[in-house]
Formats: sequence, C-alpha cells, structure tokens
Amino acid sequence: MGDIIIIGAQVSKNFVNTKDDIQIQQCGIDLRVGKIFKLKGNGTLDYTNEKRELPNYIEIFDSEKDEKIELDVGIYTVQIADRVKIPNNTAGFAYPRSSLLRMGCTIYTAVHDPGYEGYPTYLMHVLNPITIYKDARIAQIVYIECNEVNGEYEGIYNEKNKNKEYKNNG
Repeated sequence: MGDIIIIGAQVSKNFVNTKDDIQIQQCGIDLRVGKIFKLKGNGTLDYTNEKRELPNYIEIFDSEKDEKIELDVGIYTVQIADRVKIPNNTAGFAYPRSSLLRMGCTIYTAVHDPGYEGYPTYLMHVLNPITIYKDARIAQIVYIECNEVNGEYEGIYNEKNKNKEYKNNG
C-alpha cells in the first residue's frame, strides 16, 4: 500500500475551469454555485441501477441569471458552475467550505472517480436560513493520486457520455 498523495493546487488548477485565481487555495480548488434545485417526488435506488429513478428537480436559482437567493431550512441540490475533470490516476473529493458550515449549512458529496468530467451536483442541507449570491464559493475539491484504479467512470453523470444511450443504469 502506497502513501496518500494530495495533488497540490498548482497542478489541480489544470483540472477545473475556474473563473479566476481567487478559487485556487492551498491544497485544492474552490467550486462555485451554479444552479440550485428543490427536490420534488420520490427517488428509487436498487443494486443494479435498473430501477433507479431520480426525483424531479425544480430550478430555483441560476448564477448566470440571478443575483442571490435566500434559502430556508431544507434540502436542495446544487450544480457546480465550474467544469471538473478527474484524470485517470486520481480521485476528487469535495468538501464544504468552512464559512458555509459556520452559517449552518453543509453539502454532501460523493467520490469523483477517475475519468469523470462535468459539472458535479451535490446535496445541500440548510440547517439555518442562508443567503447565497451568484458564484458563491461553497466547496473545495481536493485531488488524490490513485494507484491501480479499476478503470474510468463511465456512468450517466459523466459529461463524456451525454451522447450515449443509457437506461438509467450508470
């Protein structure tokens, strides 16, 4: 088993389309809010993803059109404004910014597998009402070098697969 190596921000900045250098931090890259959605309806999850169904998402904020949004206590999904690429020998891990946490709000994320490209979507849990302005930096992604990966991510959330036909199983 090898050492865990965090790839520094000076290399990681090549994997995220940032707005400017403010997003480049000591160990990772800050990610900006793009769109915010309210969830409506039920989701379904199974072992093979054959029966997977996502709830409906109702867009309530878009950084390209809106200046700010006041969010009440609740659950939302957030699509990141910055396009992220995960190289074949790395994994990406996104964490909430400490300022977001100090305001009573957090995000939940999943592993960004090698080969993923796109605009990630995270779950935002608002525990205390918060105002979020366009392009607010809400998370930081850190890249970690991986050895002996088991291929590239090819699921339905990968932007590289937008032209492929999927039956809700990725």
